[in-house]
Amino acid sequence: MRNLLLLLVSFSSLSIFSFEFSAMTYNAQNLFDTLDDPKKNDKAYLPIELKKSEKHINSCQYIRVKSWKDECLYLDWNQDTKNAKLLNLATEILKYNDSGPDILALQEVENLNILTQLFKLLEPYGYKDLILIEGKDRRGIDTAFITKFKIQDSKLHYISFTGKNENKDTRPILEITLNINDKKIKIYNVHFPSGFYDVSMRLDSLNKLKDLLKSHQYPSIALGDFNINSKEDKKFDIYKSEETHWIVSHLYGCKNCKGTHYYGYDKSWSFLDAIFLSKDRGIRYIPDSINVHSTLTNSYSDTGRPIRFNPIEKDGVSDHLPIVAKFEFD
Repeated sequence: MRNLLLLLVSFSSLSIFSFEFSAMTYNAQNLFDTLDDPKKNDKAYLPIELKKSEKHINSCQYIRVKSWKDECLYLDWNQDTKNAKLLNLATEILKYNDSGPDILALQEVENLNILTQLFKLLEPYGYKDLILIEGKDRRGIDTAFITKFKIQDSKLHYISFTGKNENKDTRPILEITLNINDKKIKIYNVHFPSGFYDVSMRLDSLNKLKDLLKSHQYPSIALGDFNINSKEDKKFDIYKSEETHWIVSHLYGCKNCKGTHYYGYDKSWSFLDAIFLSKDRGIRYIPDSINVHSTLTNSYSDTGRPIRFNPIEKDGVSDHLPIVAKFEFD
């Protein structure tokens, strides 16, 4: 009997200390509702009946990229199209672990309205909370979280740039605080300036993230769209230089992963999306859990390239692939 009790205690202790949880970051690529928000640059993502006015047509004329101008003029972002996008996105999220990750970080979400619609699709699978705080992005896209844990606190952190970019703005870093297995943890969701902008803006953004990490001693995860392409990463060794403070997902694991985004113009893969884990703070990756979440419906079977959402065929999801990982506390 005594041996049985010792065995039960041993198993109980093991279950406490081996508690694991998962996270996914997914750039949803233009997750918009169908409503015209005057504070957002959402004119491409409206039903076609709202695009027939002279005012709308004129507003599209300044767009230089032909494909973007065509979207502004002719894309019929109606309820059916929007719902198909939501369903495809939710389906891909739930394919991971059969019920989705415990923590979902999203980028390119228009507002709380569309996030709530996605949450309602995911809620039956154990999701309990969501957060989106409006930032100052010129396009009106924000970062957001949907989680299976209650969010204890949330805030935005704005990024300041140096030198010639000091007057420029970008999407802020979204921070949430969670209590997981009686441990307080900080999670940061990022969407740094795109490759259109100078690399120094991404370096300034990384410095801001490091400052946030240094401001406390809690276990921390930073994840999202860092927008660091393979060319500049190779030239400046950006991800490697972050290893003084973080364990970077694709440098630690994901050994057979090509990347999360494919640039067709030069046929190159990049880890635009990544997960950072704080070093020496009582948390670690589960071995072999880091992966690019690629399925038959979010990527092409022959090349692995992401299948972006097609509003005509109603298939695909995004031009990014999500990256996932599991964690446990020491």
